Amino acid sequence: MKHKIVFFDMDGTLYQTENDVIQDSTIAAIQNLKEAGYIVAAATGRPLNQMKLILQRLDFDYYVLINGGYILDHDFNMISASPIKHDTLESLVKLAQDQEYGLMLHFGDATYIYNNFYPMYDFSKYCNVLDSLFYDPTQSFHKRHDAYNAVILTKNVQPLQDFMEDHEDLRSDLINVKTNGFCYDIFNVENDKAHGIEMILEREGLTWDDVIAFGDSTNDTKMLEKADIGVAMGSASDYVKSFANFSTTDIQNHGIYNALKKIMADED
Repeated sequence: MKHKIVFFDMDGTLYQTENDVIQDSTIAAIQNLKEAGYIVAAATGRPLNQMKLILQRLDFDYYVLINGGYILDHDFNMISASPIKHDTLESLVKLAQDQEYGLMLHFGDATYIYNNFYPMYDFSKYCNVLDSLFYDPTQSFHKRHDAYNAVILTKNVQPLQDFMEDHEDLRSDLINVKTNGFCYDIFNVENDKAHGIEMILEREGLTWDDVIAFGDSTNDTKMLEKADIGVAMGSASDYVKSFANFSTTDIQNHGIYNALKKIMADED
């Protein structure tokens, strides 16, 4: 086989977020990959504590979590971690307070809602992660623990854009989920899924020429572009699709199965 390792985004790619569905065809296709000797890895914005429903049906050889900020092996041993600097995080928390943004922070093995509880609650309900959340009305958990990612909900984007311009150590990605407003992942500028993938490739003695990657959102674009085969889901925007080698059908119409059927035929 030409390729050795396959990375899958979760929400909107492998996992139907709004109804907690993984297509049987997807599960079968991934099992076929494993039986054929491929390494199968998750590459997601989710932290580990928000992977529970997915891991009840699938397990992976590696986990690129929190957009590359937290990397684990099959047994959940940490390979790498890159938290947001504490002073930068303090400034972000204050921005969310001042602008009344919804704010949620990922701490690797825990997720805390800080403010605007109900907008974040509705977002988390949509993502099927309510049982993994804590609420911190004191907004102080980050003072004692490393945060790897912030999720912000807002209808007023301009103050966030101004903040990002003033904090070159951060970057933001628009999340492709249904929300009443705009939802952004905020994380270290050097963190992305491609960076996390490169750590795994080095560990396995592989290169991007060995990689197949699937995704649907802006936080997938770099891995889709760098992979030897990048596959965009049918629901992806034209912008995201422009980084991929080809696009498949959407998640409801067996997008992963259809793409892997084509790729595996070419591999043989």
